[in-house]
Amino acid sequence: MDTKLKNRHKLAIFFIMITILIPSLAMMTGYFGWYQMKTETKTKAFKNAEKSSDFLGHFLESTYLLYNTESGRKYADDVEKSLYDSYNAEMSEYSHFNSYLDYRVLDENGGDVEKSTVSSGKNLTESNLKNYAIGMIISYDANGKPSVNIKKSDYAKEQTVTMRKLIGNYFQDSWLSYCEVTIYPDTDEDYEEASLQTPKNRTYLFAMSTENLKEYINDYKIGNPDSYYAPDEMNNTILLWMLAVAAAAWLYPCFKTFQTGNEKIFHSPLEVTVIAAFVMIEVLMNQSGALLSRTKGYPDFLDWMVWLGTFAATYWIAASLRRVIPLGIKGYLKQQTMVGRHWKKIKTIGSNGEDTAKSLGKRFKAFVAKVWKSLQEVDLTDKSNKILLRIVICNFAVLFLVCLFWDYRMQALVIYSIILFFILRKYYKDIKRKYARLLEATGELAKGNMNVEIKENLGMFNPFKPEIEKIQEGYKKAVEEEIKSQRMKTELITNVSHDLKTPLTAIITYVNLLKDEKDEEKKKEYVDVLERKSMRLKVLIEDLFDISKASSKNVTLNLTDVDVVNLFKQVKLELDEKIEKTDLEFKCNYPEEKMTAVLDGQKTYRIFENLIVNVTKYAMPHTRVFVDIFREENEIVVQMKNVSKDELTFNPQEITERFVRGDESRNSEGSGLGLAIVRSFTELQGGYFHVETEADLFKAEIRWPWKNK
Repeated sequence: MDTKLKNRHKLAIFFIMITILIPSLAMMTGYFGWYQMKTETKTKAFKNAEKSSDFLGHFLESTYLLYNTESGRKYADDVEKSLYDSYNAEMSEYSHFNSYLDYRVLDENGGDVEKSTVSSGKNLTESNLKNYAIGMIISYDANGKPSVNIKKSDYAKEQTVTMRKLIGNYFQDSWLSYCEVTIYPDTDEDYEEASLQTPKNRTYLFAMSTENLKEYINDYKIGNPDSYYAPDEMNNTILLWMLAVAAAAWLYPCFKTFQTGNEKIFHSPLEVTVIAAFVMIEVLMNQSGALLSRTKGYPDFLDWMVWLGTFAATYWIAASLRRVIPLGIKGYLKQQTMVGRHWKKIKTIGSNGEDTAKSLGKRFKAFVAKVWKSLQEVDLTDKSNKILLRIVICNFAVLFLVCLFWDYRMQALVIYSIILFFILRKYYKDIKRKYARLLEATGELAKGNMNVEIKENLGMFNPFKPEIEKIQEGYKKAVEEEIKSQRMKTELITNVSHDLKTPLTAIITYVNLLKDEKDEEKKKEYVDVLERKSMRLKVLIEDLFDISKASSKNVTLNLTDVDVVNLFKQVKLELDEKIEKTDLEFKCNYPEEKMTAVLDGQKTYRIFENLIVNVTKYAMPHTRVFVDIFREENEIVVQMKNVSKDELTFNPQEITERFVRGDESRNSEGSGLGLAIVRSFTELQGGYFHVETEADLFKAEIRWPWKNK
């Protein structure tokens, strides 16, 4: 049974579609005939406009205004200014009319007074008036009596009759009859009211080209219907088809087998239905002519869609109103109107009117305060707010322009909506594409690909680019640090093993030799070697112990005020013997003022000792070592520079690591911990140690905070 009802309902839908489709196609079949009617009406109206007193009266009006504002005429400037001040609308219309007009003004001797050839660019003469769509001569004798001679026009006879009638009474009915202007005979303070003077001893040649004539009549619609005009036959046909569709909407539910009329789509409120009906009728009556003009009588797909929508809306409105039959008037008003549906709430508001008004007032006040606060918090320096403000201003400007084009407002709004749709769609697709690219890049990062590069402009997502680059740099740096750390650990183990094994091997070897040796002299020599090797092993172990404690921050500092210059001199003096052996010349530059810093004297002594010993090991013999101690702002700076005896191929950033030596072959004595201890002890005391190289120049620099007296 349900299947049978469904099939019948499908049949009803089929009939409804046919009911909407037939009038849509029927409307399109009448387009060409209606367009012909519209064209004929427009042509007839155009002809009537050329013969109308409204149109021809502008020529007479121009003679008066041209005469009274002639350049060189007394008070001409005052008259023109007064006319525009007091009769702005009339003068604006006159100016527009003149913009389409070629004219020439002659005096009684045939000399030029004024002329305008802006429109055609040709010098106007009596003989070439016939080259225009309309050409006429208006002459005034010495008494101001006018005469008209229409030299060229398709309706010269009718126009001549009209002009003669106008000459008789035009200036009695025209605004020029009561026009008064203000002139200033002597000074700006004294003025007089005067009427316009009648032209005398003047001949006016007026002409208008075919193009300008059509444009002027179309623009100012002198008895000419606009593009929205539709023939009565078309409007009557629309109404008849709408009535037929509405009748079908009321008739189909009478057939119970159709099971139609009670669908949810027809349950719309009466208020919405009535508004939709009025809007549809208003738009159709005012815009149907535009449909004819758009395609010049040849309908297309858009026209078909318009009529499908029109008759579908008609069916919906009629079917919605028909529910008054099954529900009754009372039931319809209660169920099918917004007022009826909310009547209880409305009654409650009415009974508690004062409290409700106060509540609504408070809510409105709070809303206004919230909006005002939001406006005050808008940061116009923010780029996104600037973009939104520009969009709002542009949208306002476009809608304002649409409102100005009153006759074409619907077409303009449709075009604007279509353009806006494509712009927003393009903008949305662009954002979607850029967001997808951003997700792709972050996905590559998540997989461990740190070389991913975003070259595209991401627009609003551009701020993420530097953040992603920071992540890449941070990750790469972390990886490099980890690799470096692993390499340094490996090298540390290797170097420690080598530096401990070398003296230990020597000790074992000489102990074995000592056991078997009978010669006392050689035994003594072996003991000396054993003592030297064991002392080297002791120094190495002590250095290793010191650097381990410094790295773990497990060092107790005895901080006191230390004179850095005196301490350095003391260390250098104690190492003079070692310096003399290397034949190095120390060039020391000490400041006159006392350089005091809060340091551990023992650890600082060890720092200077290691630096000087490092110089004696690796500096080129017979060269100078430059030592500078000075104050730079709030820091004490100790600089040591020397020329290396070997090529400097190491990394300055790594030379201060543990067991790293400038002598990569490790032929010279040393633990490789000297500069590492310098750095650790310097940093423990709040200082900074830095190494630089340039070619074979080695430079070490220490900075400590200066204790200001």
